[in-house]
Amino acid sequence: MLPLLLVTPLANMYDVIMPSYIPGCPSGCAAWSSVGQPELWADGTVPADAANHCAMPAAQSGAHECDCAEKDADTYMTDSYAGPWCFCASGKHGEAASPDKAYCTPPPSHVEQLNLQLAAPDTVVASFVTYESLPTSPPIAMLGTSVDSMVQVAGVSHKYTPPGRTYIMHYIKFGPLKPRTTYYYKVKSGSAACGWTSTYSFRAGYSSGVTRMATYGDMGHSHYNNMQNMRDDCLAGRIDAILHMGDHAYNLGYSGDRRGDAYMNAMQPLLSGCPWYPIIGNHEASDGDHYNHYMTIAWGEVYGNDPPHKSSATSALGHLLSKGTMYASVHSSVPSNTSRYTSTDFGLVHVIGLDLMNLDDGQLAWFEADLKAAAANRAAVPWIMASAHYPLYHATYAENGHKSAAHFLGEEGEAEIGGQPLPTFRAPKPDDTIFNTGPMAWRKPSTDGHAFVDCAPGAACQTVKEWQAEVSSKIEPLLLKYGVDIFNAGHVHDYCSTYPMAYGKKTNSDYNRPKAPVHITEGNGGVPGVKGTFSLNDCSATTAWCRMHASGGAYGRFTFWNATHATYDHVQNNGGKVTDTFTIVQPKHGSFLIPVESA
Repeated sequence: MLPLLLVTPLANMYDVIMPSYIPGCPSGCAAWSSVGQPELWADGTVPADAANHCAMPAAQSGAHECDCAEKDADTYMTDSYAGPWCFCASGKHGEAASPDKAYCTPPPSHVEQLNLQLAAPDTVVASFVTYESLPTSPPIAMLGTSVDSMVQVAGVSHKYTPPGRTYIMHYIKFGPLKPRTTYYYKVKSGSAACGWTSTYSFRAGYSSGVTRMATYGDMGHSHYNNMQNMRDDCLAGRIDAILHMGDHAYNLGYSGDRRGDAYMNAMQPLLSGCPWYPIIGNHEASDGDHYNHYMTIAWGEVYGNDPPHKSSATSALGHLLSKGTMYASVHSSVPSNTSRYTSTDFGLVHVIGLDLMNLDDGQLAWFEADLKAAAANRAAVPWIMASAHYPLYHATYAENGHKSAAHFLGEEGEAEIGGQPLPTFRAPKPDDTIFNTGPMAWRKPSTDGHAFVDCAPGAACQTVKEWQAEVSSKIEPLLLKYGVDIFNAGHVHDYCSTYPMAYGKKTNSDYNRPKAPVHITEGNGGVPGVKGTFSLNDCSATTAWCRMHASGGAYGRFTFWNATHATYDHVQNNGGKVTDTFTIVQPKHGSFLIPVESA
């Protein structure tokens, strides 16, 4: 059986060849070598195994996108916007008889979007998709420490039906696993028509020793993203797991969910061998099913230890409710029962994922309970890292504090770094041009060119500074009380690292014995249209608590060496060069009770 994905390993995004997909061309696909467009491919040459298969060539992926709105899938087919495609064997170059090129469609009862989700130090969950009727038997895997010693493991299947689409989602729990051991596996659905995948391998997690993890937010299927670099890192042992801090695919629900399918299939060569821990972002609200698509993908994080069984749900709501019955015994010491916010231990670090888009009393109560349990376990797991999509502190907050929080927290805020001005507040004038309507109408005056927001009666005209103060007042006391070492985030499409700080002031001028958390924003894992260039600047002269501020596609690599030393490397997507690094030295973890010093 041919594998779903074949990969050409090169820097940045890799080429993805999908031989099992069905051509949309009436005459089938032309051989890529006969098309004469080698510039579509990662290294400028057609891969030898591309043949006439459906594929997602890497060099143009994401080239015509923006972080703004859904694009026409057919217009941007060579970006692989809605998945694998090919040039047609006949009717090439615009002949009327047949299309020049066409998207391909997934075969029925065939595994795709395979990814391993980090659930506990000794547990990962293999998650994958098939397109078929809900099987009467559970999905199965073969798992072992060698190809010859694999034994069968059963999982659970769910029918998930977002608007206009039907998925069969499968989850198979692997665990308990032996620490740092290489395992081999293959999977299939419970359908007799579904064949086995190829055999994959991964390294199991661990509860002690040097701990290595990649972290970033905001990444789509773009040429200068970080997928190949992280795949290389995982194979080389530079990382053992991946923390993705929200905004997946741009967006999961675009083109009838095919944008999300393309993204997850592009991630498969990476995530089938390197476990990840996804966090929810504001773009997941735009997934066409109001966070549910993300929650379904990320459910492996909270897959419990109940006996495997099948869901009979026939709707998205029923699907989510049926999953809820399986949360009784999950990996976290304080189960959240949702993938919107959850936590796990990995090696020397306790990782927490928060949903700051929907910060309610229930989540805050869970957050404190989780921190309390983590603080009591610090002898075994000394470091605590809280993560969310939105940062609590960033260099641009001071510059944009008087501007619209509603826009900063949405897509306009993400584009701010690229030169898109955020709107401020003032009364409308007769010659203003309306950019968009609604309760938060964004207008631009014809006289001075400064965008602003016209707040309708009853609308919440909250500024960035007011939002930051409100969220920090709820989150920051808990970070200090329980001695959270690092707050990690994305959303703003750049890199920003702070000195240890609390309540808007730095507590240290270096990372030796921090008196407060260190805040890191790594928000450009590979956003739409990301360039291969970058810059790095010392920001302490303009903002006392800010250390470094950088542009360009990048990701972070954490190495927790022991209970006292943790190193952060800022790694450029294009070329894999480490352009910033610092080490936190914390000989005594615990509550930050020292009074805040003046900045």
